Amino acid sequence: MSTFAELINRTYREYLRPVEEQEPLSQLASGIDNSASTTSITYVANLWTPEEEELIGSGSILEIGQELMMVEDINTVSRTITVERARLGSTIASHAAGADILLKPRYPRLNVANAIGDQIVGLYPALYAVKNTTLTTTSVNYVEGPADMKRILKAKINNSTSSVTNYADISLELLTDFTPSSTNVAIQFPTGPTSGKSVYVNYAAQFTRPTAETDNLNTVSGLEEFHEQIVMVGAVAQMLSELDVDTTTQNFITESLEIRGVPLGSGERVRNALLRYYGVLLDRARREQRTRFPAGVDLYGISFTT
Repeated sequence: MSTFAELINRTYREYLRPVEEQEPLSQLASGIDNSASTTSITYVANLWTPEEEELIGSGSILEIGQELMMVEDINTVSRTITVERARLGSTIASHAAGADILLKPRYPRLNVANAIGDQIVGLYPALYAVKNTTLTTTSVNYVEGPADMKRILKAKINNSTSSVTNYADISLELLTDFTPSSTNVAIQFPTGPTSGKSVYVNYAAQFTRPTAETDNLNTVSGLEEFHEQIVMVGAVAQMLSELDVDTTTQNFITESLEIRGVPLGSGERVRNALLRYYGVLLDRARREQRTRFPAGVDLYGISFTT
């Protein structure tokens, strides 16, 4: 499963940044920490052309990771640039030697990361994260459940004995806003099972916004691989609604959609085509999810899963 950084990079690669249209790029010759609001950075030689160096002046914006910096001064002989850190709503961060420095990024990485995060949490309730938990029955009719549990998908109780292994379906009632539980969520059994039994539960939860680029999108956010394309398409459509798109990017997105079997109609805007593709992907994912977890029957608040 992808990390947050890998999905951001894939979004650039497949939709936002044609290989032949990369922004001028260099790299840090030495690392910088996150302690100073104004600092000097040193860039490696021979990556920016002299013409590109001439484009860097007071007020120019540089990007390293998700941090945006404003140039105050540049010395092309010593290859040092004095910058004001954490501009335009970005956060100051440490950056290692070899990190890329982009000049005047067309689609800042911070914006792409925020759009992807918005799309991840926005998938619910059309789609949901599938999580698992193991509960142990007690002498009372209910046990505490995870705070993020929204719906019970499947449940099996371990009725095994020393001679026979047996896992049986069990009907459960989900109790929300349940103050006796420290998580405000509890699972109630219609009849009191034997104390000490293990109950294995698959449940639906909301997706969680990733925060660090190293976050694994499955373990942290609850995403699965078939969600990734939906998130990318939604993020690109979201970004295109907020700014004017250059012709090169429009053509690149058009080609990407055509490869995926979604040609633009006559006079159709790129964003509308992306939203149409988003709808197709979302419908496909919902069918996939219903196949894996058919809707059970709720009777008097009790979930009878299939």
